Amino acid sequence: MIAPIDIRINFPDNVRSRKVVTRSRARPTGKYPSWKAGRMLQWESPHELNAFRILDANPDVRTFREQPCVIRYTLAGESRIHYPDLLVDWGSRLELWEVKPAADAAKSEVMERTRVLAEGLPRLGYGYRLQTAEDLAREPRLSNALALLKFGRAPVPALAQERLRRMASASGGIPWGAVVSGSLGSGMRAAVCRLALEGVLFFDREWPLVGDSRLIWAKSHASTGTEG
Repeated sequence: MIAPIDIRINFPDNVRSRKVVTRSRARPTGKYPSWKAGRMLQWESPHELNAFRILDANPDVRTFREQPCVIRYTLAGESRIHYPDLLVDWGSRLELWEVKPAADAAKSEVMERTRVLAEGLPRLGYGYRLQTAEDLAREPRLSNALALLKFGRAPVPALAQERLRRMASASGGIPWGAVVSGSLGSGMRAAVCRLALEGVLFFDREWPLVGDSRLIWAKSHASTGTEG
């Protein structure tokens, strides 16, 4: 397959390529406070909101932004314009996302656009992914993300982090039941949730967080050297 003859990406001077939240929109829109992006992100569907939550809770994602650019490309000799929903920075690569329900993703025109952009955009340094709403709402991953995001938005002091590291090392992990019960001490639930968001504490996000679930200290994170 030959990539499209002409494919261009234009990034706006302001935050996003088009305004999402307006009074005239008939469908639900809103704003989401992303700790990772460091600002309020605008969503125009519940599926995009779920994407924000999943990305905010994924420690492999460095940052992300909504309505990041305008893509102009040719298909069957016709000029087209596309506004991808998200730009995801994975640290080692950049990826543009389009979020749609599976029924819309299966439409022929959407499938053809996805094929063309997935083949053509890597030449410009970007991957392209069509992300389905159903996958973004997959459980228990979404509920796990919501549980962490509810409490884990504040940075963790070094002393609290070292205390949790020692606790995790001594007992083979921190039990989720102790986190939610408050038995770890004041402020420890927020600290555990934030460290899990950052990937300092690890658990299998495809399994539900229940009382005996254990959050393990990641091997890549050594001691802070703080005594306490």
